[in-house]
Amino acid sequence: MTITHPGRLAALFLSGVLAASPAFAQDDEEIAPSSTTLELQKLVAVLQSNPNATSQDCVDALTELHKTQDMLEAEQKRTNDPDVGVARDVLETDFETAVQSCRPDATAICDKGGNDPKLARACMALSQSGAGPN
Repeated sequence: MTITHPGRLAALFLSGVLAASPAFAQDDEEIAPSSTTLELQKLVAVLQSNPNATSQDCVDALTELHKTQDMLEAEQKRTNDPDVGVARDVLETDFETAVQSCRPDATAICDKGGNDPKLARACMALSQSGAGPN
């Protein structure tokens, strides 16, 4: 498959490594990924099968999410700013926006189906999480 929009591929590649951001941790504590983070990981797993089917809204949401993650991580390393809590809230909102923006694209890819076993597994994981069509 030819990727016609390199920005989409880059956004999806970066999103493929989404994890519980160190930005979510407070005072060096380890926390489990949020349900929103897990849902976004499942959506991106589907979208990576066909980056060209990813809408610009989804790409923009993922790009904004990564900017916020990077900014928050840098701020946490640099200082103990009390506004980091607000930045964490912004990051969580960015995750929710990315889920809302990318869910229709992932659902459309799963609805089309295909013979790719990796895609079938990703779609199954997505449907089992309740993140599929509403």
